[in-house]
Amino acid sequence: MYAVQGYDAAQMLGVGLNATKGDISKKADFAAAVEKAKIDSPRGAFTVSKSHNPVQDIYLRKVDGKENKLVSTAIKGLADPARGCRM
Repeated sequence: MYAVQGYDAAQMLGVGLNATKGDISKKADFAAAVEKAKIDSPRGAFTVSKSHNPVQDIYLRKVDGKENKLVSTAIKGLADPARGCRM
């Protein structure tokens, strides 16, 4: 789980740095690029909300012997409402 989160964070960092040509002082441009990006993750493609939380599908899976099987998509595009967030 932590490895995938690090991988996803590195992809978002890359999107922001590419958009700002490496100029990390352009924070608004960096954030805007990440907000527009679709991140291709091993856990499934996702975008980020205005509060910068992942908007992602949640899957129902079943372990059957040694296999981890996809049963269905439990929720499409789940977004944290980030109540109280001022971003």
